Amino acid sequence: MKKSITTALVMGLIAAVLKAQFPAVYQPQSAAPPKGAGYVLPDGAIQIVGWDEMGGIIESLNALFVQSHPGVKFKYVTGNLMAPQHSLIFDETALAPIGMEFSSNLGSAYRALVHGEPFGIRLAHGALNPKARLSPLAIIVHKTNPIETLSTGQITHIFSVGGRRPDIVYWSQAGVKGELGSREIHPCGLPESDHYPSEDVGFGVYMFRDKFGGNHQARKYQMLPSYADVVKRVSEDPQAIGITALNRVSSDVKVVGVTVNDWARPARGTAEEIVAGNYPYDRYLYLYVRRLPGQPIDPFVKEYLRLALSPEGQAAIAAEAHGYLPLNVHEAAAELAKLE
Repeated sequence: MKKSITTALVMGLIAAVLKAQFPAVYQPQSAAPPKGAGYVLPDGAIQIVGWDEMGGIIESLNALFVQSHPGVKFKYVTGNLMAPQHSLIFDETALAPIGMEFSSNLGSAYRALVHGEPFGIRLAHGALNPKARLSPLAIIVHKTNPIETLSTGQITHIFSVGGRRPDIVYWSQAGVKGELGSREIHPCGLPESDHYPSEDVGFGVYMFRDKFGGNHQARKYQMLPSYADVVKRVSEDPQAIGITALNRVSSDVKVVGVTVNDWARPARGTAEEIVAGNYPYDRYLYLYVRRLPGQPIDPFVKEYLRLALSPEGQAAIAAEAHGYLPLNVHEAAAELAKLE
């Protein structure tokens, strides 16, 4: 199944979201960094340390911010997913742009030094563009496998162990009949923990902690270091099922439709389903900020977040070359409400 999307489709989705759902334009407000803010450099520039994948997005947002707040200067320092989180802990960045939730390993350091919980907002949906390094996740099987749909509950019990329902270890338990039904399922994907080498260090927290309820990987689960390895493994084994990035899916495998309950329509992660919030394995870009307990958000940072969640900010994000998809009106409203 082809998962790339055309520029026309992306722009059509953006137009629908921004015109129909975001009628109010951004109204800039004056805001300055608090005295002694560690992210202000000696020359007055605002330092942002962020994931290198998001460099184009942050540069676009910075340019928009300068247009409405003349005189502000930014310096964007790129790094891996962990560098922005380290910098946020020590007040060396105004915000931390990353493609994962705040690391559970670094969370303890944050709480010890900042005396609060990491605070972040969703910035955009994952991308279907093959150039992007963060995409919604897909459930894939061998092309000869007759299964078309699995529920999120079935997927949990195929890939992990534990919970109230029995583990699913044979294809017959997933509804497959015939010879394949009597065979064991061979699940595979990236490691459940970032202690193992992986191209996506946020995968384990997202799937095994958040989606699988903290369950550990199934006994037959094969850990692989890259999404390309998962696609290759599934394409070669009729008994295999894998979790891979939607933008890494090839014609050598089949994407399974996912349902969240008995009444939901199967979703395979189209752009429309993702923007509408109807795909259960969507992922997000985040902006984390340093919020001290009992205190409001830094006014300068809050103004930046307001811009990022505005129609203008979302349009700039969606126009960036990696093709990250904008938030819908309900998501943007929910993130804006967090700022108050």
